[in-house]
Amino acid sequence: MSKLNLKFYYWASIAKIVLGLFIAFITYTSINIYEDPAIAVSLGFIWIFIWIRWVSFYLFLWGQKIFRKVENSRILKDSYKLSLLFGIYIIINILLLILWWWTKLRWVLLLVGFILIQTLLLESNHEINNEK
Repeated sequence: MSKLNLKFYYWASIAKIVLGLFIAFITYTSINIYEDPAIAVSLGFIWIFIWIRWVSFYLFLWGQKIFRKVENSRILKDSYKLSLLFGIYIIINILLLILWWWTKLRWVLLLVGFILIQTLLLESNHEINNEK
């Protein structure tokens, strides 16, 4: 994999945080949350998703570099995929909290489900790489 393709993940991550900051700026400067609460909440969800995904990408990247001994391109791809799943997990938890549907049992089931998805994702990537 070329260095240009490897840098794509870094640039995409930076673009997401810039977009998230832009959305946050628009939300807080041009929307009156008392007049348009649905729009404010929607943009807030987008901002939270982008922010969590940006932070978790680098956390997964650093964690995998420490604990996994695979090539950098595989670590970058896996970190990008794991950050998407983690962002979805956080948004679902926030939505359950807002709707008053959050319970410890639902939280544990959701956590176990996302851990299984991440495990299957990493194992399938490992199997695909071994076949090549």
